[in-house]
Amino acid sequence: MSDDEVVFSVEERRHEGTVVLTLRGDLDLASADVVSARLAELRAAGEPALLDIDELDFMDSSGLRLVLDAAEASNASGWAFSLTHGPEQVRRLFESTAVTASLPIVPRPG
Repeated sequence: MSDDEVVFSVEERRHEGTVVLTLRGDLDLASADVVSARLAELRAAGEPALLDIDELDFMDSSGLRLVLDAAEASNASGWAFSLTHGPEQVRRLFESTAVTASLPIVPRPG
């Protein structure tokens, strides 16, 4: 691994009864399955989940699909899912694909 290669990581914690998954690095084809699997576990257990994407460096269409799938699952089942605003690059991705209004975006928890 080169010095400038970004390592993807997920930090999990609880905040006011919600499982917060803080993502760092690139949310792409190589990392989306890990996050998707954990969100599926939380959904199956009925655990509220917040995807904190504010520290992402990059998100591609795989990450976008993960977010859209989670939002759809939330709408269909009543599972409590939300995500933070994300960095500028991610916000531009949401805006360019016209999905911002349909996403459960919330401020980053303290």
